[in-house]
Amino acid sequence: MVSAVACATGAETDADSGFSFGPGGGVGGANGSDSQPTGGVGTIGGMEGGGGDGTLGGSGVVDDGSGDDGGGNDGVMCQDADGDSYGVGCNAGEDCDDSNADINPGAVETCDGTDENCNDLIDDGCECPDDGVSSNCNIPTDLGPLEMGDNVMGIVGNIPAEQGIDWYSVAFPLADIRPGAGTPTIDFQINEDDQFVFDVVQNACDVAGVPCTSGGTAGVGVSLTSWSFVDDDEGCCTEPDDSMVPWPNPIFIRVYRTTSGSSCATYQLHVTR
Repeated sequence: MVSAVACATGAETDADSGFSFGPGGGVGGANGSDSQPTGGVGTIGGMEGGGGDGTLGGSGVVDDGSGDDGGGNDGVMCQDADGDSYGVGCNAGEDCDDSNADINPGAVETCDGTDENCNDLIDDGCECPDDGVSSNCNIPTDLGPLEMGDNVMGIVGNIPAEQGIDWYSVAFPLADIRPGAGTPTIDFQINEDDQFVFDVVQNACDVAGVPCTSGGTAGVGVSLTSWSFVDDDEGCCTEPDDSMVPWPNPIFIRVYRTTSGSSCATYQLHVTR
């Protein structure tokens, strides 16, 4: 097949190896040959055009002025290692941590001790609301007395500081007949991101947990997410209550986080009998 290209000196065919003159005095690319499959580079008016395609000379089409070969791009490609659209050369902007998709200039700041939004400020604008829970073990927040069948919800609380503690007290008035006075139970109604645990102690500010419970290590109520008092354990007390443990009234609960840094995560205790 013979292809014709209009030019100042007449038509050229796919067998031609010469140059054709395009508008404005520029020279089109030479056709390819067996020894040079890719045609030469054409120009128009001094601007670089497309190269030959190995069959016909370059078309002499004007490029975007970027100085490439007519089909490329001189701009830097977006380098986004963590897939959050931020990085070197990205339209969204550069990233201050390209290994973590949760950290970039468009991220929302959270109370975790990290600068998520890349503004060089940690936990800015992230003050936690005052939950009203006492952090003083000598003056705990009182959840009141619970009789048989009662239940109570604690305050929706937060512990912003890494080593902060919230203190509660609750009473389970002793029934006249044991066993059968109910099963006092404490657990979390809310435990955001599983950040919270609690200890159960017999006296305010105690270090040791309450013995003779069904939760904790070796029957001690420490680092728990749930706790129940069972009124039929053996090995405690004197007759006639030698088959029952001391009734837990009142008890004190200290709640704390297991995570580091600051946080506005919330929790809520649920206490039943």
